[in-house]
Amino acid sequence: GDHSDVMACRSTGWAMLASESVEMVQYHALIAHLVSMERRVPVQHFFDGFRTSHEVNKVKLIDYETMKDLIDWEAVKIHHGLALNPRHPHMQGQSQGPDIFFQC
Repeated sequence: GDHSDVMACRSTGWAMLASESVEMVQYHALIAHLVSMERRVPVQHFFDGFRTSHEVNKVKLIDYETMKDLIDWEAVKIHHGLALNPRHPHMQGQSQGPDIFFQC
């Protein structure tokens, strides 16, 4: 398929993972989450949605217990602590202060 939308994101600095099959989509989705949590690197995972939704193959799924063993739960806790929270607003790298709202 046409991945021009994905290729337009190459200069963002994100890691990029491309999957070719339904089974690979599963593996790369897990890898993308683990990398994002443990290394704080954003990952763009892309695949051909038409192909993956219409493919008829046997897929060996990763069981949840195996996934649980791979997760660094302390990294998840840190990741959740960095999330946006309306009770604790935070602004970083903006050209205006929190008292100004600008919409184009």
